[in-house]
Amino acid sequence: MTDTMNNLHRLLKRQLHNCLKNTEPNSELESFINAINESYMTYDKERLLLERSIDISSREYNENMQKIRTLHSQLVQQEKMAGIGQLSAGVAHEINNPLGYTQSNLETLKKYLEKIKTFLDTLTTLENDTKTNPDNIAIEQLWQMIQKSMADNKINLIIDDLDDIIDESVVGLNRIEKIVKSLLGFSRASSMEFEDYDLNKGIEDTLAVAHNEIKYTTKVIKELGKIPYIRAAGGTINQVLLNLIVNAVHAIKGTAHEGILTIKTYKKNNFIYCSVTDNGTGIAKENLNSIFTPFFTTKPVGVGTGLGLSIAYDIIVNKHHGKINAESELGKGTTFIISLPIKEGKEVAS
Repeated sequence: MTDTMNNLHRLLKRQLHNCLKNTEPNSELESFINAINESYMTYDKERLLLERSIDISSREYNENMQKIRTLHSQLVQQEKMAGIGQLSAGVAHEINNPLGYTQSNLETLKKYLEKIKTFLDTLTTLENDTKTNPDNIAIEQLWQMIQKSMADNKINLIIDDLDDIIDESVVGLNRIEKIVKSLLGFSRASSMEFEDYDLNKGIEDTLAVAHNEIKYTTKVIKELGKIPYIRAAGGTINQVLLNLIVNAVHAIKGTAHEGILTIKTYKKNNFIYCSVTDNGTGIAKENLNSIFTPFFTTKPVGVGTGLGLSIAYDIIVNKHHGKINAESELGKGTTFIISLPIKEGKEVAS
């Protein structure tokens, strides 16, 4: 039995030593011990295979999760760019319009400046003549010459027009500045850096970016309350707002009546709220529970990715620990309500 004992599984060997001491087992017991030993050996092999399989599966799982995280990040970025891309023509128009008349005004000012220079040259010539030959030019004659130069160069018209040109140009440049600053709010939509965020300003920026999409079909009613700044990744919140507003406008375009988009913000308990309500086509009851599911869409094939609301849900719920809900009635419209926890930053937003 000594040779047999040497070949036994270590655990079985220890157990037999404790039980049998120095007793020699008979042949039947030895056969039984060999059978148990075989089971121990088989168990060890299967456990080793299982551990290796778990290790491989674990590594594959981690690799797949990393791929999923990378893919998710890419999808978020692509959805952001798709949203901005859909509005790019409108944004370009919103910039080109004030840019166009500002450029035109500058060209007009350049022409006016040439006429003013010509008039000043006339005055300078007359001044030199009166100094050189003071007795040869009568006051009446001098005044007529000045009047003629003013008329030829349309000085009175220029003076009357200057204020309007400058005011119009300032309005145009301010409009461009507002759009550019609003676009900057979307430039970091993939960043999860939390900072002081003004939800009311985020709404204003989003409306500025989407203005061309909105203005032909929808009247916007803003009821923005006095709410505090919160700690948030502002670019991603703006992305959510853009998605909700554009979806609302598209729903309104599917109706024959005047579109009304109402945006409210308010504070309640430890949360700030934003509701986006439209009087569009609405969402069917059977689809309402699926709208935040990735790739779910009621839009025609080729229109939309079905990712906008699922990404919005991830940004609000998973990233900011808030809530996003939808209420809708087919044919009457939809309301989305976002709530975000208050971790106050600086002063209260106006």
